[in-house]
Amino acid sequence: MGIYLVIEASNGLILIWDKKTSMFIKLSPEFNGRVCGLCGNYDGNTNNDFTTRSQEVVIDALTFGNSWKFSSSCPESTVAVSPCANNPYRQSWAQRQCSIITSSVFSSCHSQVDPSNYYDACVSDSCACDSGGDCECFCTAVAAYAAACNEAGACVAWRTPRICRKSPIPWRHNRADHYLKINRITGNINGA
Repeated sequence: MGIYLVIEASNGLILIWDKKTSMFIKLSPEFNGRVCGLCGNYDGNTNNDFTTRSQEVVIDALTFGNSWKFSSSCPESTVAVSPCANNPYRQSWAQRQCSIITSSVFSSCHSQVDPSNYYDACVSDSCACDSGGDCECFCTAVAAYAAACNEAGACVAWRTPRICRKSPIPWRHNRADHYLKINRITGNINGA
């Protein structure tokens, strides 16, 4: 039993949901350069992912996000909110918890996938989750780094009985399914 619910459509769209806080969208190569929106355009060039609805490439996240509003009746976002500034009492906890990403636990991955952005995102997400589910936000952020590591060929067994245990089932270290495993031939996700 994995922690992800995977839905594969016949047109090459794959939705991956962790049944909690994260949804991933994977597209087959046929979609390359044929999509647009908040997730980018899938052309392999990250420098143009902030392309607005009017096809202008911008660097400001607010301008980019506001351009993709569904309805003109939606208010403009005017200030990028820093979750840790809004919830300063959560910052030290978030930094301490998220330090697992830069710790020796993930050392086999650090040369494959730079942990800096993942650590920053983990701290931000962990500060933002202030109305319950704080551990889910933290665990999802660390799992995102673990998935990137796995995709780069560094499979890290980071879950423990005290850190983001997969399920209420008693934890056994030698279980083969306590981390995300991607089948490189089919692209399917197995385990969790």
